[in-house]
Amino acid sequence: MTLSSALSSQPFKVDLLSCFQAAEKLKAYRPAPVAEPWAEEPKVDQFVFKILFISVCHQMNWDVMQSAMAAYLFPDTYSRLDEFSCIKASKIDDLLSDYPKQERVRAAERARILRETAARLKQLIPDRNAAERRIAHALLEGPDGFYGFAAEIDAFTGDPFEKKPRVLAHDLFREKIIPFRDPENLKPAVEYHLIRLYLRSGRVSTEDETVREVLSGPRLPTRDRLVRLVREAVEDAMRQTALYAGLDAATLNYLEWQIGRAVCVEELDDATVAKYCLSDENHDLPDDIRSLCANGCPMNSFCRKLSDPQYPWLNEPHFQKAFY
Repeated sequence: MTLSSALSSQPFKVDLLSCFQAAEKLKAYRPAPVAEPWAEEPKVDQFVFKILFISVCHQMNWDVMQSAMAAYLFPDTYSRLDEFSCIKASKIDDLLSDYPKQERVRAAERARILRETAARLKQLIPDRNAAERRIAHALLEGPDGFYGFAAEIDAFTGDPFEKKPRVLAHDLFREKIIPFRDPENLKPAVEYHLIRLYLRSGRVSTEDETVREVLSGPRLPTRDRLVRLVREAVEDAMRQTALYAGLDAATLNYLEWQIGRAVCVEELDDATVAKYCLSDENHDLPDDIRSLCANGCPMNSFCRKLSDPQYPWLNEPHFQKAFY
């Protein structure tokens, strides 16, 4: 079968039993309080900072970008929107001059996005009182809800899976910047570490050999439709896992993103299973997640890859869109 034929329908399936097994491992998780360096800044400034930072955070290390942007955007973030709407590429270059993968800095692109986002924020929340009212309207859905607000900003549109606005909502909720009153409406933010984790664990799988070959072969750009179909399946599986575990989507996203980033790493293979999947010695994890990985990956007792020698080491599809 050709790849086009394989993608004419949904080649990925969600295994509800695996979702339940994962939920059983994850449901005891209790997140540690989030205490970021900016936690004492006014809520309005934290709110605006998160929007500006996440608007330009793609194809780069999250922690590096967040630290660099925090150093520049605080203090008095809201009051400096006019300044940010005039930022030049040279400033982005300066902020990220130590980043080891300089080809990903793309200073002109990020400066443009930051300028546009700052200018749009000034229109949407023209004074601090308007920003405070936006925070006080702590609903995700419905008339004038947060998702609708985010859709008014170009940097948060264009992706049918809404990764950036969903990640933004997660951060605002987890850091208690906006205590959304309808957390049941938080949506999963499908990200490449999560796609890899769900494919390998078997919560999302494919029996199509052509699709398997693409996902286990060299990391080459692949078809948009393949990316869309696997993201659809992973989002479905994440919703099921969160439901079974009794966790909100923001907490599940954070928890499993850390596991995918530090445990189910891209370079994992048969030779490194013991190092990553069956041991906690090499995991760079926050303390609140480390206890879940005391015996290696929490999924190792039912992981499709570990239990089925014929199942390949699948990776997320390689995709170069900014929103991915």
